[in-house]
Amino acid sequence: MKLLIVESPTKAKTLTKYLPDFKVVASMGHIIDLPSKTLGIDIDDNFKPDYEVIPGKEATIAMLKKEADAADEIYIGSDPDREGEAIAFHIASLFTNKVIHRVLFHEITKSGIEKALSTSAELNEDLYNSQQARRILDRIVGYKLSPFLWRSVKKGLSAGRVQSVALEMIVDREKEIRAFVPEEYWSFKADFAGKNGRFDAILEKIKGEKVEVTNEKDASAIRNDIEKTQSFSIVSIEKKEKKESPLPPLNTSNLQQEGSRLHNYTGEQTMRIAQSLYEGKDLGEDGFTGLITYMRTDSFRISDEANAALRQYIVKNIGEEFLTPKTKYYANKKGKTQDAHEAIRPTNVELTPTKVASKLTKDELNIYTLIWKRFVATQMKDAVYETTAITIEDTGKKYSFKKTGSVIQFEGFRKIYKKTGKDDTIPKVAENEAVQLENPVCEQHFTKPTPRFTEGSLVKELEEKGVGRPSTYATVIKQIVQRNYIERMKEPRGALMATDLGILVSDTLVSFFPEIINVNFTAEMESDLDTVETGEKDWLEVLRSFYATFSKVLDKSITEVKKEGKKKIYAEEPCPKCGKKLVLRWSKKGNLPFLSCEGYPECDFAGTFEKDGEVYHLKNEAEEEKSVELDEVCPNCGSKLVIKKGRFGEFKACSAYPKCKTIIKEEKKICNCPKCDGYITVKRSKKGKLFYGCSNYPKCDFVSWYKPVEGEVCPECGAAYIVEKKRSGKVCQICGHKIED
Repeated sequence: MKLLIVESPTKAKTLTKYLPDFKVVASMGHIIDLPSKTLGIDIDDNFKPDYEVIPGKEATIAMLKKEADAADEIYIGSDPDREGEAIAFHIASLFTNKVIHRVLFHEITKSGIEKALSTSAELNEDLYNSQQARRILDRIVGYKLSPFLWRSVKKGLSAGRVQSVALEMIVDREKEIRAFVPEEYWSFKADFAGKNGRFDAILEKIKGEKVEVTNEKDASAIRNDIEKTQSFSIVSIEKKEKKESPLPPLNTSNLQQEGSRLHNYTGEQTMRIAQSLYEGKDLGEDGFTGLITYMRTDSFRISDEANAALRQYIVKNIGEEFLTPKTKYYANKKGKTQDAHEAIRPTNVELTPTKVASKLTKDELNIYTLIWKRFVATQMKDAVYETTAITIEDTGKKYSFKKTGSVIQFEGFRKIYKKTGKDDTIPKVAENEAVQLENPVCEQHFTKPTPRFTEGSLVKELEEKGVGRPSTYATVIKQIVQRNYIERMKEPRGALMATDLGILVSDTLVSFFPEIINVNFTAEMESDLDTVETGEKDWLEVLRSFYATFSKVLDKSITEVKKEGKKKIYAEEPCPKCGKKLVLRWSKKGNLPFLSCEGYPECDFAGTFEKDGEVYHLKNEAEEEKSVELDEVCPNCGSKLVIKKGRFGEFKACSAYPKCKTIIKEEKKICNCPKCDGYITVKRSKKGKLFYGCSNYPKCDFVSWYKPVEGEVCPECGAAYIVEKKRSGKVCQICGHKIED
């Protein structure tokens, strides 16, 4: 018997379909790792790692050993990247007396599997050492910097090698935005009527100078003067041909950027969806099939076989006139090491998004469509546009207006995309043609700061600066969000905003560790780690070089913190209880800032705050409570009830708090419960997320994340719980019947 060990059960299921002679089992990812509660690295003994079995993986290891004992040959097919190589090494360490074949599945298809098995090789020690060096570096930084933050800011904080640099970039952008002072400016536009139609144009120059108007008075005067100037004509027409080339196929970084831009997916969501497409989807008669090639790659390379199949597809299904004369190749970026794989592409170009749509979820279809279209476009001709620029001036040449537009002449690769917006067409005009001025207007504007990063733009910035690697970006961003150093904004959607805690942490790290927490040092370290992967440098040499610098700076910083004390943010007002300073603190989870007396625990005063720019002020809660006192009394002590504001909004509470901690819970009936005689009301999860549940809980366990549409009943089953979903419209929560408007 031949044994094949892979990482995930889904991948194992897909491979089983193609390999009847193999027993395929899953390790469920890593089986051993560094210990979770200790450093786990003997720095003095050549950075020797103290690996241990991951809790809960004992049964998996026992299963792998049992299957290996019964096997004649052992193949390890963990993912073809650094992490996958580490998993392969750790699994192989269980079978010291067995010959191990390392197989790399770049795509889970019949031909891809056959190729992988026919080219099986030994384990890649350089690749493993590269992963091990990164893991040890990250562990050292995390375990050494986190306690430093406990000393300098607050307990429970943590830091990371790449995460801290990513945070610094977000914080620097946040400071830039907060310090930005908007400047007023005005723009002017007007409509012009010619012989063949009307068009609008923008005022570009006044007396040959660029328009720079900064107040309403001047803007109104100019607009009025333009309105009085009646004689305008076309003074020049410039036409040019413009070509737009297709983008290269997707790699890991670009996939995350496009997932964020087009669908507002986090990097983690995008990679999870792509993983499911790579491991295989059930296509019905064809069974489980991998739909895309491996999704962790820095490469733009496409195999000759895949390009040949694509070019045939374009001729057959799109048109030979859209095919590039010669196969087009896309250059990879320098310094990238994950080039053993191809770019991310569909495994079979004939499996169009339309053909597989019914077998995929909405999110899977979004990502597959993106990958498929981006791949198909790579061998299609450029799109061709005709651009036109028209200049309109008055006879005195005081006011010069400009109109630009473009019309697509040949769709090229854009034929497979749905165009957004319309071509800005211009009616036919001739030089020296007189045109009639109509409706001149002026508009006020204010300059805007550089926008906050989105996940996509942050990934792009990190990659361009060489910080970290695309395969880790999703995890990096997830970690700094979970630590409450940044938060995702609802408006503008998906923007990443640094929190006050994140700014304090970043400022502290950058001020004490400028040699370590900076873009250039981190990028150079990534480059060194890449040379380990290519065998050019020894991994221990890289670790020793880093630690020599890091330990020296750490010792110096700890000494300084002992002298200076913790970094603090103070409020303007003193403590109303003892007169000492009020300092900004955070809850244990780090997501709820509040003001507390610097004299704690001797003085236990705590209160909420409000900000005026960068200045913190103590809220006068007593005045707030007094202004919303109710005529109702507390059922437990008889004191007046008041309306208070909490984390999740207003609520009724006893005015005698903290002596009486009564809170009045009010439940608003939304509709009848579809499962019992109770009613549906709004509830909150432990994390504060709204959901809808039955008033008879726990006797009735009906819950829903969706708010019911009041007053509507399902015509199919009679249940009064119709919900409205963004993607599928009105649907019955009970029977799934779709309600047509």
